[in-house]
Amino acid sequence: MAKIVVVDDDLFILQLLSEYLRKEGYEVTSFSNGRTLVEHVRSEHPDCLILDIMMPGIDGLALLTELRTFTELPIIMISARGEESDRIQGLELGCSDFLSKPFNPRELVGRVKSMLRLARAGNTAAEETSKAVTAKQVCKSGNVEIDADYRTVKVNTDEVSLTSREFDLLLFLASHLERPFGREHLIQQVWEYDFFGDVRVVDDVVKRIRKKLAEHHSTLLIDTVWGFGYRASVRKV
Repeated sequence: MAKIVVVDDDLFILQLLSEYLRKEGYEVTSFSNGRTLVEHVRSEHPDCLILDIMMPGIDGLALLTELRTFTELPIIMISARGEESDRIQGLELGCSDFLSKPFNPRELVGRVKSMLRLARAGNTAAEETSKAVTAKQVCKSGNVEIDADYRTVKVNTDEVSLTSREFDLLLFLASHLERPFGREHLIQQVWEYDFFGDVRVVDDVVKRIRKKLAEHHSTLLIDTVWGFGYRASVRKV
């Protein structure tokens, strides 16, 4: 049974969406604010999250930013404002889908089903990506060592904590040093399933990888190829 989390400060909407999702057989946990959401996601590992943007205290976008530092679970953002800027910002920060209020709860249920199918396909693709590199098993680039079998990344002897998607993207780029790839190509190779979001989600994942590698003084870099995409290179020391 898939576990779904719904977060909305409007108690009517919170109850309505929860009831629709339970009727589909999902296990639903609801929150009217985001204070304990992050800890819940860390401990319970839900399969999909429905997150309202406008909430008192910490808002949905801030929560999304924090969640994307450690998980790639599908996140559907909802907003009463329906502004294009909210949708773009949500996608850039890493949400998987976006719905403007008011919407038909059945549409949300349909999108949840779609996200779960894509997530399952993505997990299968990640396993296949690792298997494809197992002949080499350990990819060494500069002072970075990527173990495709154990799915670990080390800079010198320090282990770097990456989400599943961050790991897959870094492994792919590091396995093709100096070769540039467009965002669409990276979506196809790393996500490896039909992708309905904005390809700029790649930018967000790259940004997070860069930050984590820099914290450990990595000599493996992800360079921007302006107007095209990204490539991995090793900085000479």
